Amino acid sequence: MDILFISKYMVVIALIIVMLAALRASAYKSTSMGLLGSSLIVNAFAVVLLIGGDLYNLGFFRDISLALIFFGFVGTIAFAVVLGGEDK
Repeated sequence: MDILFISKYMVVIALIIVMLAALRASAYKSTSMGLLGSSLIVNAFAVVLLIGGDLYNLGFFRDISLALIFFGFVGTIAFAVVLGGEDK
């Protein structure tokens, strides 16, 4: 087995652990921690999709992960603007 092949599986396992930690962090009462946790989960899932697409030679995973990253960022900014209130 190739060391790069093994390292891709190790990164996927590490990202799953990061997702679980982000899920715990997003369970706090503040809205900012919820946004941070959900954004981290989406970004980690997008990286897992990229690695999975590379492992199994599937090209459409790249498009899905790019859309997840882009729309996750836009949704976070839109939610922060709506929740932010008025400037004084």
